[in-house]
Amino acid sequence: MRNLRFINNFKQQTNDRYGTLFVLSILFFFVLHLIGHSPIYAQTINVKVDLELNALPDEKREKLVNFKQILEDYLNNYKWTNDEFVGEFSINWTLLLQDISVSYEDRYKVQILVSNNSDVQYTDRRCRFEYQKGEIPVHADNNWDSLTSLLDFFMNIIIAEEMDKFGHLLGTPYFEKAKLIAEQARFGMGQFIEGWDLRVELINDLLSDRTKKYREMKDFYFYGLYFSKEDPARAKTYCKEAINMLEEIKREEDPKYKRAQKFIEAHHIEIIELFKDSANRDVFEKLIKLDPDRENIYRELL
Repeated sequence: MRNLRFINNFKQQTNDRYGTLFVLSILFFFVLHLIGHSPIYAQTINVKVDLELNALPDEKREKLVNFKQILEDYLNNYKWTNDEFVGEFSINWTLLLQDISVSYEDRYKVQILVSNNSDVQYTDRRCRFEYQKGEIPVHADNNWDSLTSLLDFFMNIIIAEEMDKFGHLLGTPYFEKAKLIAEQARFGMGQFIEGWDLRVELINDLLSDRTKKYREMKDFYFYGLYFSKEDPARAKTYCKEAINMLEEIKREEDPKYKRAQKFIEAHHIEIIELFKDSANRDVFEKLIKLDPDRENIYRELL
């Protein structure tokens, strides 16, 4: 656990952090005013969609010939965030479709995999939606649709995961949006209700106290990583605390806690680069316990 001195230092440096961000925000908008630029979005979300249609009959593949572009337009051309911080999110979707149409309606069963190509990935094999050739999906709050509700649910979850990296539990509003979608869809989807009970369980877990510890760890880690070049000592302090928190999470919850494992897999090289010249080697001792699959790498550094 963090001692009182560490907490006080953290609070002071957090104040410095947000004070700096406030000043930078003021300067940013002042510069925009001076140069006469029109308003721009501070955040960019780049979504790539891959469709797997091999399991479909030729007739259905023909009907979905433009579906990939339609999905990418829907996901890329909407302002998902409130521009809390400047940044760019890259999100990949993979959809594997099967035909479950009825005589009067084109329906599909789909396996969805959505990820940020790093430390976040979600897979759902229980998705069903209706789509007729030529339809253009439209964003509409409180409009529960078999296709757009799935897209909106997972987009908000991935964005929430990314926002947690910018500050303490900043992803919560986006998790809450996903929760609202799941709770309403569970009762409003009729024949497309399959899977929504499990999605409610998923979002409740993401908003639980157990996952809160993991989300707080991400804030420590990425705040430290931000200083890796200009203030390596501060970077090491915060990243080391994140590793301590990961150790605590796995000890208290589950030695094979999947989120913690995925995080280490995605970021172990960054951690090695940050600590490889440090006199304090206990970080690598901890990593051996957290990430035994790479024990040989960490022992070489020791």
